[in-house]
Amino acid sequence: MEVLSDLLTPAIANRSRDRRVVLVVLLALIMAGFCGLILSPQHLSLLWPCLLGLVIGGLFPLSLIVSLDHLDNPQRAGGLTAFVQGIGYLIAGLSPLIAGLIGNRFGRFEWAWWSLTGVMALMILMVLRFDPRHYAQHIP
Repeated sequence: MEVLSDLLTPAIANRSRDRRVVLVVLLALIMAGFCGLILSPQHLSLLWPCLLGLVIGGLFPLSLIVSLDHLDNPQRAGGLTAFVQGIGYLIAGLSPLIAGLIGNRFGRFEWAWWSLTGVMALMILMVLRFDPRHYAQHIP
């Protein structure tokens, strides 16, 4: 699922300079995957991990594309992309640790998944601000 999404997401996202719709759809799908794991793990049990894999595969190339959209200068764009990826990897590296701590504390992983669902909702709010018409205003 990740490989499929790695290939398809950039092609879909490149149809428009405004990537917000694609980002919101991916984040909504990841929320659906977590909700499926929490609320109905025994039903459609193959669908939930497939949704999560599809989204994870799509978010990686899309994070690079959105970072590169902000700057026309290749060196500055590369620096911004490296910064975004570095922070992303730190968060991704800490997520399993935090999920494990939550799972150990409550004896179940549902609370970790609810937490991640909440983070995705916050990310949707952030994505709605990624209006490409205003990128130049935010870069010194």
